[in-house]
Amino acid sequence: MASGPLRIAVLHYQPKGEEPDAVVGQVRAALKEAGHTTVDVGVDESVTDLMRKVASSRADLVFNICETFAEDYRLEVNVAAVLELARVPFTGSGTAGLLLAQDKILTKQLLQFHGVLTPRFATFDGDSFQTSADLKFPLVVKPARSDASMGLGVEKDMEGLARRVRKIREEYDDEALAEEFIEGREMYVGVLGDHARPDVLPVVELDFGRRWSRKRMKIANREVKFAPETEGSPRLVLPHDLSDELRGRIERAAVTAFRALKLRDYARIDFRVSTRTNEPYLLEVNPNPYLEAQCEVALGARERGMSYAALVQRIVEAAARRHGLSRGKAAHASPSGSGHATAH
Repeated sequence: MASGPLRIAVLHYQPKGEEPDAVVGQVRAALKEAGHTTVDVGVDESVTDLMRKVASSRADLVFNICETFAEDYRLEVNVAAVLELARVPFTGSGTAGLLLAQDKILTKQLLQFHGVLTPRFATFDGDSFQTSADLKFPLVVKPARSDASMGLGVEKDMEGLARRVRKIREEYDDEALAEEFIEGREMYVGVLGDHARPDVLPVVELDFGRRWSRKRMKIANREVKFAPETEGSPRLVLPHDLSDELRGRIERAAVTAFRALKLRDYARIDFRVSTRTNEPYLLEVNPNPYLEAQCEVALGARERGMSYAALVQRIVEAAARRHGLSRGKAAHASPSGSGHATAH
């Protein structure tokens, strides 16, 4: 059952002196379009400010798009933990899901247990390494708990691998994960809903195009993700040449990962489809992924016929069901803030 109009606090990371990310305004506009009242809650590095602002918002629900705290992306999970301790209803994955998915090594181990195909890998903690099988170069090497491809690189020999592992240890104070590079197509799948009824959105592909130099690895590194878009740069497209069998395998793997990692409301699952075998390899699982209006999840939703505003409302409805914020239980606060908070 759809929830009624709610007073919703949009919680996001907001460093002092910087402009808000565009996604903040997009989410607020989508919520208003659905009839909700919104309150902006920007936080930086103070836990006291976080709780004070959330409490004073008098919100029925927190729409949590806070991916960083105190300039540390690894503290995303701590924000959810604080909200859980305060018994504040919020959207997206909770502490358990964020912890499991944030640790890429643990994610790989869980996916292996559940029979999900992922690239062969090895882990390095600075003193020793463990491997799941004999690996072949090139290897994609990254911090175990990185975000947005930070620290990621492709290494073609042992010397480069050792250098990358050492750099990750020194600069990120983290273990390193090395995976075999899968030559093939990069695919992204959005998943909406809860454990019982996950809804897989249409596949979105990162098309590297014909102008991408053959000498450059076709991999979604920080250059691909954040460099200014040009005529020949990689772009997101909707693939229409995937067989039903391949789509089915991708969807089943995405649902398995969503459930195994205890995710909820929305997530993005990343794949590479091997050029050689046509097998879909699951690369990463992203709880609470970036929700900008042109992101992978939004494009998949649009292909389904779901507008950006409808996508945001789907997330709200999933969270509202979980927290019992059905029609009649919400505060129905007015824009002037006369409602009451429903934190228990």
